[in-house]
Amino acid sequence: MDQIYLIVFILVLLGFIDLIVGLSNDAVNFLSAAIGSKVAKRKVIYLVAGIGIIAGCLLSGGMMEVARKGVFYPQNFYLTELIILFLAVMIVDIILVDVYNTFGFPTSTTVAIIFELLGGALAIGLIVISGDNPNNLVISDLINTHSVFIIVGGILFSIVFAFLSGAIFQFIARLIFSFRYKKRFKFLFSLVGALAITAILFMVIKKEGAFADIFYGDLEMIINQNLVLALGIIYAISFLIFLVLSFVFNADIPKIVVFFGTFALALSFAANDLVNFIGVPLSGIEGLMAFAESDITDPALFSMNIWGSGYLNQSLFHKNWYPFIFLGSGLVMMITLFVSRKARSVTETEVYLGRQDSGYEPFEPSHTSRAIVRNYFIFYEKVKAVIPVKVANVISKQFKRDEFEEDISDNNDIVYFDTIRASVNLVVASIFIGIGTYFRFPLSTTFVVFMVAMGTSLSDQAWGRDSAVYRISGVLSVLGGWFLTALIAFIASFLIVLILWWGKLYALFPLLVAVGYVLYRTTKSHRKAEKEKHLLKVEAEKQLIKNVSKLVDLASERIRKQLLESSKIFILVVQGFVDENSKQLKEATERIDYLDKLSQSTKKELFNNFSFFGEEHFESSHFFVQAMDYISELVSVLKHLTKPIVSHVDNHHKGLSNSQQEDILLLLEEITGFFNYLVHIEKEHRFDSIDEIIQRQQYLGELIIDLRKKQIKRIMDGNGKTRGSILLLECYAETKNLVLYTINLIKAHRDFYQSSQK
Repeated sequence: MDQIYLIVFILVLLGFIDLIVGLSNDAVNFLSAAIGSKVAKRKVIYLVAGIGIIAGCLLSGGMMEVARKGVFYPQNFYLTELIILFLAVMIVDIILVDVYNTFGFPTSTTVAIIFELLGGALAIGLIVISGDNPNNLVISDLINTHSVFIIVGGILFSIVFAFLSGAIFQFIARLIFSFRYKKRFKFLFSLVGALAITAILFMVIKKEGAFADIFYGDLEMIINQNLVLALGIIYAISFLIFLVLSFVFNADIPKIVVFFGTFALALSFAANDLVNFIGVPLSGIEGLMAFAESDITDPALFSMNIWGSGYLNQSLFHKNWYPFIFLGSGLVMMITLFVSRKARSVTETEVYLGRQDSGYEPFEPSHTSRAIVRNYFIFYEKVKAVIPVKVANVISKQFKRDEFEEDISDNNDIVYFDTIRASVNLVVASIFIGIGTYFRFPLSTTFVVFMVAMGTSLSDQAWGRDSAVYRISGVLSVLGGWFLTALIAFIASFLIVLILWWGKLYALFPLLVAVGYVLYRTTKSHRKAEKEKHLLKVEAEKQLIKNVSKLVDLASERIRKQLLESSKIFILVVQGFVDENSKQLKEATERIDYLDKLSQSTKKELFNNFSFFGEEHFESSHFFVQAMDYISELVSVLKHLTKPIVSHVDNHHKGLSNSQQEDILLLLEEITGFFNYLVHIEKEHRFDSIDEIIQRQQYLGELIIDLRKKQIKRIMDGNGKTRGSILLLECYAETKNLVLYTINLIKAHRDFYQSSQK
């Protein structure tokens, strides 16, 4: 009996963790539209979504059957077998989804839980039929393959159709309203807004599984028999309300639609997807409670036919505790919504892929994305040649974004896309999910919402020539991640079941420790990535300037930061080379990557500021561009310096001799002093000391030549015939380039500073 309570505690703990991990990934489904369009402050959006989550959790009882018997036939299993299956599924689900959260990748928790159950059930099934099998069971008696195939088919269908639907409806919406819709189209917005509200409510009403407790008996029959009339009444009431709000109070109808859609999607998410987080542990607890109340003493002999016998509906546990469990789950998810940094990262990935303007792109282009873009432009040119010029001009006029861009600049925060697109995202996703539910066609809300958002982005010309290959690469990466989720979930759950079957409790506790360790490591890694991302974001916000003097100050700050960071990297590389310390070299590599991102972001964003300057600043702009180029060269030199040293140490080649170490440490000391002096000169703008800087450069050049000669002599004497000796010569060469580009950077900055003061 003690073991039963221990397993119950473990299942409760895993369910609690999975609520946090799962919500962190799935929050993107209902947050991306509101956050991307900035309809309100983030906390207000969270509050609206949180209320929807709690309401949805209280209505999620009917969906728990998916975990109980949606993938396998529980009546053919015993308690011990299913407890092992449930524990394995929860362990895999927490680790898998948390890894996706760490990298900011939206995935489908529905797909994850289904394939985890499938992989685990297959492992248990093979054990059952290969052992003592008195009932002559086969795999088809244990696994509901028909249900699995329907789910997979629905997912594949939804990916394509959701994308096309989003693209088509967004194109129509933009043709009607354009980007210049503020304070216009009040009557039309009332008509369309009422249609949007009706469509969203249709999705809510038709989720019969989730809302069986409300729409039951006569009320359910009345709604189903008079659905068209009910929707017509909803439309008429919504239209009248919007008409009054628009003309009397000058309300922003698209913003109201986004708020309402966010609430409804959050409610729908919780009602449907709560089973992904607590359905499995709850099913395990139900089985353990039923066993505890039975006369059977061996859990390996307790048949799990309880979900077909009406036991749970008659039990004290079901009647009194389930509403509190669902309410508690909703509160946990709502709190997670406010505090989870990983939820924000996942949401930002989708928002960034759909944002209206180009900028920092987190995904690198691939051969596939390039091929898609290339063929798209070929297709586009052919279509453009067929369309009449007048029609093309009308379409082009509707897609001009001047007013949208002005709206961004007047806002305290960056608006990634407008409320028209946000409304289309929510409404099309709602209609699609509602239709799928109406025809009892299983869909993943994550797949639908994400692909609709990507379709509207494409149609809205958010993927321009400067960003298309990056955005498509991102979409393909997310798509690939979905299929990878299914594969990893299936294989990992299969293997963990086998480990638990043979290891029992002796295997369970190490696995739980592994879960804790993974959560710790991913959280630490995510915080580090968030810190870097925050620094880049802060730098980008500083770049939105239109004043030359501010640009000069910003350039000075950037160059000082570049010099200090370069000095730190050089110290780490040389010291890591001397000490053969791979940890220091890894840190140097990470710092170079950050420096590279910062320099690229600086160049890209600051160059945009030149569009605000007149002809009188042409010469100063030229010098500024020169300075930015030298910053890139510095990063390049540091890369060339670091990469071979990292490889040398990782391959465990012979290190430097004592005399070689003394030489390079002498150079390190001189270079460090040189950089510190340059930072001081730049900070005080003492550009009259440039001659002294050049003298120091000459001294360093002569020192490097002397050190190089000493090394060549060692090689000729036969004392330095090692890989490290050759690498040391390369290190001297790159150090000389580092000094050269640093001097050139200071000179270019001096010229920029002096010309801007005229």
